[in-house]
Amino acid sequence: MTTQTVTYAELAARLGITEDSAKRLVRRRKWPRKTGNDGKMRIDVPVDRLDVAPDSPGDTPPVSPGVSPGDDPAVTIARLEAEISGLKALVEAERARADATAADRDRWHNLAMRPWWRRLAG
Repeated sequence: MTTQTVTYAELAARLGITEDSAKRLVRRRKWPRKTGNDGKMRIDVPVDRLDVAPDSPGDTPPVSPGVSPGDDPAVTIARLEAEISGLKALVEAERARADATAADRDRWHNLAMRPWWRRLAG
């Protein structure tokens, strides 16, 4: 396997990632490192790893989850509106649960703040 010696900055630029991500990649892959005369770390990276195009199809996220470019816009809008209404109902249910939890917490707090003799007497 042939390798090419590059710095972290060069590796990051070639792969289209940040320099911190390049450092993590080098550690994860356990590629050999050595310090150069200029104080910069040099990494021996396999050439086949450097030939990866940064704009490969797997790097770009889809347009929207559940929506493909060939879908009918009216159907897509109806599906998204149904999903939004379902999410609104979920938010309302969570708000009701949070309100009930807050009321329960306040009841327990009031009980705990009563003097000890009142807690015993009821």
